[in-house]
Amino acid sequence: MLNEVFSDHFAQKVNYLTEVDARAKALFIAAAIMIVVSSRNAYLPLIVFFSSLVILLGIGIPPKIILLRLAVPLGVVGAIFIMQIFFYGMADGLAAGFLIVARVLGAVSLIICLSMTTPVNKLLHAARWFQVPNTWVEIAMLSYRYSFVLLEDAVTIRNAQRARLGYSSLGRSLKSFGELMGSTVIRAYDRSIAVYESMLLRGYDGSTRNISGEKEFSFKDTAAVIIFIIILGALLILNSLFLSSF
Repeated sequence: MLNEVFSDHFAQKVNYLTEVDARAKALFIAAAIMIVVSSRNAYLPLIVFFSSLVILLGIGIPPKIILLRLAVPLGVVGAIFIMQIFFYGMADGLAAGFLIVARVLGAVSLIICLSMTTPVNKLLHAARWFQVPNTWVEIAMLSYRYSFVLLEDAVTIRNAQRARLGYSSLGRSLKSFGELMGSTVIRAYDRSIAVYESMLLRGYDGSTRNISGEKEFSFKDTAAVIIFIIILGALLILNSLFLSSF
């Protein structure tokens, strides 16, 4: 379950969106997010949010996975919503808080769409094409890879602790949790040294060459770009219509 939630498991499946060039999708998502976060009313972000949900469900993403990916943003915006009411009063706070919640939901849903339809290696290749520094790309690639390794280590340690009744009481739970965090940090440090030394032994010279190579835009990619431009134009028109009506 954890791998499905945090990995690009669903992005590896074949559908129309996963086949579209990552550069086109990244530009579209970035432009759509700018429109969403600049909206002065909640209608447009909510339209984007529900449209994104329909797309995710349409390509076979389980609702439980979508909710789990939305859990952390929802928790953050929930706290912000309460703070808005506390600082600005009930009427103004509700309006401002609801707008923030709508913007966050719209933007996060777009990012989830991108991550659910684009494998990490293609995203990293797109980042290189956009002239993101190679060091940043390599750090992102290694961090993504070994975050799952450390997660598996943490799960293994926690299962061993539970088998030894390490979480049978509050005091033992706190102690076991501290030991779990300490062991995970130590393993991360040891593994980073081992990985770096193994990379040097294999001829690592400061750059990696295992990210998929550049490809030209196909007819499908061109059609997708046209559709993306039409959607962005529609969003801008809707945004102006909503602004003129309020």
